[in-house]
Amino acid sequence: MATTTGDAPVAQTTSAAPVAAVRSRLADRVLLGQVFVGGASVMLVEMSASRLLAPYFGTSLFIWANLIGLVMIYLALGYWLGGRLADRYPRHAVLYGITAAAGLAVGLIPVLSRPILTLSLTGFDTYSVGVFYGSLIGVIILFSVPLILLGFVSPFAIRLRSLDVSRAGGTAGGVSALSTLGSILGTFIPV
Repeated sequence: MATTTGDAPVAQTTSAAPVAAVRSRLADRVLLGQVFVGGASVMLVEMSASRLLAPYFGTSLFIWANLIGLVMIYLALGYWLGGRLADRYPRHAVLYGITAAAGLAVGLIPVLSRPILTLSLTGFDTYSVGVFYGSLIGVIILFSVPLILLGFVSPFAIRLRSLDVSRAGGTAGGVSALSTLGSILGTFIPV
């Protein structure tokens, strides 16, 4: 809206632009915090899973192979699905809902672990490869949903931060580095 003083119109100033810039910076910081915590959470879950599986299946190389291999599969699937979903619904609210669901799924692991791991152990104990397959099934049931959902975080963050294609590589590199730093912290916290 413009007002006139004498002969020249004068535009009224509004504080909407600075408020929008502050909101944008805050949203970006929350997003980057989410990337860091997502990376840490993946490793927290993986390291804690090894201790959760130990009383049922031990800590052999087979168990670690199951755990690490399946976590990598879950993350790859999460990255792929997350990237597709981010392209379709590039909104912060969608990512917040996904991470809330991942948090809920992680929170259910301690509640569900005893019955699932006991069933996994007894279901295969007549077979010579029972420990391998029992742990495989237990890891699939307990950890697939939360880790796949945590895999959504990085591609979503890259999509939400990529406003300029000429800087997409730097954005992807920065998000990946921040997620990896979170993973490093997440490796040492449970230990």
